[in-house]
Amino acid sequence: MKKKMLLLLGVVFFISCSDDSEESSTTPVASNIIEVTENIDAPTTWLEGKVYIIKKNDFYVNNTLSIEPGTIIKFHPSYSYMTLGGTGTIVANGTADKPIIFTSYKDDAHGGDSNADAGATLPARKDWARISTNGLNGSIFNYCEFYYGGSGSYTSTLEIYGGYATVTNCTFANNDGSDGSMQFGALDAGDATSGTIIQNNVFYNNIRPLSISSEFNLDNSNTFHNPANTSLRNTFNYIYVESINDINSNISWSETEVPYLINDVDFWINGTYTLTLANNVVLKFTPSSQIVCNNGSSNIVNYNGTGVYFTSIKDDSVNSKGDSNGDGSLTTPSANDWVGIYDNTAPFGDPNYFSWSNILYD
Repeated sequence: MKKKMLLLLGVVFFISCSDDSEESSTTPVASNIIEVTENIDAPTTWLEGKVYIIKKNDFYVNNTLSIEPGTIIKFHPSYSYMTLGGTGTIVANGTADKPIIFTSYKDDAHGGDSNADAGATLPARKDWARISTNGLNGSIFNYCEFYYGGSGSYTSTLEIYGGYATVTNCTFANNDGSDGSMQFGALDAGDATSGTIIQNNVFYNNIRPLSISSEFNLDNSNTFHNPANTSLRNTFNYIYVESINDINSNISWSETEVPYLINDVDFWINGTYTLTLANNVVLKFTPSSQIVCNNGSSNIVNYNGTGVYFTSIKDDSVNSKGDSNGDGSLTTPSANDWVGIYDNTAPFGDPNYFSWSNILYD
């Protein structure tokens, strides 16, 4: 009788373990190390104090993945992607004291020596690729830290693509974002939609820190240097504006530490919609780039505000937020560096470009 009861208890215990959402897609290796070898197909929670090592090609999160504060996720160099699919969302709610870490398999500073090489290898940019929201809405990254990502054809570490997500109180450091077309920041929200929130994040020692869509607002809460060392910034210290979509709603840009970079031969502010610029906001432009104001100067609210400038990417002056093109003093700005700001209400044949005193080097 006792043997039968023990057997029954054993069966009950086995069923309980297999139902646990954490175990359904992971394999325990040691007391705190879990190798992830299957997709997330059921609601799953990754637990505080555990180190999850991604070891699956084309790893998909097809259901809700909740990540507890203090959890560490490492990407093996052979399996370096995390992509949403199905009805997938990632709810990564860390805290200031217990951030959630996404990092390299070689990173011994977070979660210990996972590759057991006693420090023979060191982490570096592009050790792993990226996390992509892949057109799905509602993921949350709060008090997360992202290190050493950006490999692959896209050089972002976290990509908000084709939907909306919330990224708050996060740190992006030592990531890539080096694509030659200047489109991908370590945090790439270039194809994010309205409803995306990017606030109170820190970016430093990335090639490019942040790319945004023209479809949502950006405030002045993000930081583009190491808070512990203000000289440690990003190689190309600007916000890249992905302008495939013109401005078709009322948008506000308020970031003042770094400029916004426009790289578009025909960036329209359509109809009577407005782009509102806070004081001390600077817009820089690559060669051949321009803004077209469909409704004249009223399309840009506060275009003549204190400290507001429209200038060349080569302009390193104090009012222009430093060396945005990352070449030191190798290049200097000059007339005709970019096209200008076009007034689409001016009669044909009139001077159609604004000549505001704060438009420089066009």
